[in-house]
Formats: sequence, C-alpha cells, structure tokens
Amino acid sequence: LRQVGKLRQGPPWLSPPSAPHLSAGDGCGHTLLAPQSGTLSSKNYPGTYPNHTACRWHLRAPPGTSLLLAFGDVDLEPSEHCAHSSLLLADPQAGTAHAGPYCRNASPTAPLLVTNSSTMTILFNSTSHRSGRGLLLSYATSQHPGRGEHPVGCREPLAHGGGHSYGVYCPAGCKDIDGDIWGNPSQGYRDTSVLCKAAVHAGAMADELGGQVTLSREKGITLYESAFANGLRSKRGSLSEKRLVFHKACCLSLPACGDTLEVATFNTSSWWHEVDPLGQDRAWVAERAALGTAGHSWAAESSSEAPWLELDLGTRRNITGIITKGSSEHHDYYVTSYRVSSSRDGKNWRPYRGTGGQEDKIFEGNTDSHGEVSNAFFPPIVARYIR
Repeated sequence: LRQVGKLRQGPPWLSPPSAPHLSAGDGCGHTLLAPQSGTLSSKNYPGTYPNHTACRWHLRAPPGTSLLLAFGDVDLEPSEHCAHSSLLLADPQAGTAHAGPYCRNASPTAPLLVTNSSTMTILFNSTSHRSGRGLLLSYATSQHPGRGEHPVGCREPLAHGGGHSYGVYCPAGCKDIDGDIWGNPSQGYRDTSVLCKAAVHAGAMADELGGQVTLSREKGITLYESAFANGLRSKRGSLSEKRLVFHKACCLSLPACGDTLEVATFNTSSWWHEVDPLGQDRAWVAERAALGTAGHSWAAESSSEAPWLELDLGTRRNITGIITKGSSEHHDYYVTSYRVSSSRDGKNWRPYRGTGGQEDKIFEGNTDSHGEVSNAFFPPIVARYIR
C-alpha cells in the first residue's frame, strides 16, 4: 500500500526505474514484460477496470535501441482533462511527460507510437467511474521487429497483412489475452482468428519471449478442427474464404523440418502387465508408446512414483516439439502434465527449461484419452535421447 500511495503523489516518472522491467500498483492487470517485447493491461481487462486504482510500469530497452508501443485498446471513461481515468507515458531520463494523458475523449491519434527513448514509465490511474474496458498495450524494442515491420497488438486479427506471404512481430504475453482462434497447426487457422494467439497455438513463437512470425495466405477450407496445443484450446470453425498457415522460424533454415522423427528404441522405467477379467494377458510395454500404434498404449506400473518414457532417435537430431495422446483401449488413460529431459549420450541428462527459465518447464498434457496435444520447444532440443 505504501508503494501505491507513492504512485499518487507528485510526478512519479522523475525517478528512473531500478530494474529493467517492473510493474507495481493495485490497478495492474495481465503483465508480461520480456527483454525485447511485452504486453500489459489494466486490472479486469477487458471487463470494466476498478475504481480508485493505480499502476506504474517501467520499461527499459537495451542500450542503443528505442521503444515502440502498440495501443491495442485504450477505453477509459471520458472526462475533462482525463481527470477520472488516465493513461500517461513519461520519459524517466528526461523527467518529462512523453505522451498523454489519454482517455476516451482524448485517445491516441495512431495505433503505434515510435519513440526515441530507451526507457519509459507508463502510468494508469482511475478514480470513481462507470464504464470503460481499460487499456491493453504492447511494446517491442527497435532492434527486433526487423525488416521495417512494427509490433502488432495482441487482439490483431489474422487478416492483417497483404500479399500471399508476410511477416509480423508478435509481442510476448498475448497467450492469456481475450480473443478466439479457430484451427490447428496442421490445417492452418481461420482468417478471423487472433493473430499472435494463433501463433502461440501453432508453435511459431514462444509466448514468454514473443518474436518474428511468418505466415502465408492459403485458400480457405470447409471446417477447422479444434485442437489443444501449447497451452491453448482452439475452437471448431466453419468455412472461411482465406486461411493462414504459420511457418516456424526454426524450420525456415532446416531441411525436412516438421517431419516426424523415427524412434530407434523405446525404453521405460516400468511397464504394466495387465490380466483382464477373462484371464488374458495384456502387456503395456514401451514399444506401444509410438503415437500411431493401434490398440492400447504404454503404461507404467501402478506403483511407479516417477515413471519415465525414453526415446532413442538413433542419432543426434533437432527436435522442435512433441505430440502426446492417451489410450482409450479398455481404460481411459492419459497424462495431464510432464517434464522433458534430453541427453546426447544416454548417460548425462539435461532438464528442459525453455526460454531462459530457472526451473524445469512443466508441459500441459492431455485432458482426455482421445485427442492429440502438441507442445513446441523454444529453443529446439538438439539430442539423441529424449525422456
């Protein structure tokens, strides 16, 4: 509360940020501030933001670069001089206001703000009010959009660019922003889907970092099937005139990227030997873990506390993702979450921690025994053995 009190006293942008990326206050909503891009919103967005709240976000780009801000949504209750609710952008190095204050009757004149500053303080305040979705902003540093492209907002529709093939820069943090997607990585996505959210679903970028995304326009299809991938569930969608297909960045320079890798040998911590009610034996052995195997799958012994499945690819390979499925053969079995480790020699194992994480990454698995679930690796794993 002391920190929130400070936000309401005097010009808070006069103090330079003490950390590269920081947010504070009781009016802060979904916030993901990564080194090269990020997304921030007011509390309850896109619902009405609360009364009497404040939030302050500090952004700092690497030396020699500047910040680009994309206004995804600024819907604050109108008032004279934006007195009831306001958004203000300030330069902490110069100690001056950079832009604003903004509210509904004094909104940004352009969806993108290109600054000459490597630091910025974003201030949001509300008093008593009745309406307004609040705000949704994204940012990127000038070095990363590349090829003259600007960051797009988290709610930007897929039908964004022109031409058959084009690229955009998606900021980090779009995964948990409100918006629908229709389609899946193999079919492509209905052109009314939210662009950056679909890119996360397709495994074309990591939500924790954001990044450059390449798409191509294809002819629409009759039906888009729902799928769960990379922590997101897409919807089942009807015919569209156009569909968008994502191309994974790691695949652009790799031959045969996206092909299913052949497994030379399966190994497991244990396997279940089932005797059914008719007295027949059924072995849920390691080899039955292959995705296309008919009938029952692999299952660990029921007493196993930390079961694992190991795949030997025969030689060192570049592994960009994994697909899992349960077993509906006599039993409704599936794995809801898992960790991944890799090894180059089968002896020394390295846990997968994703994009600069300090803890082992836990992947979201299946929610039923029928559907396939995809998870992408950012960065890809280079190894012979996966566990």
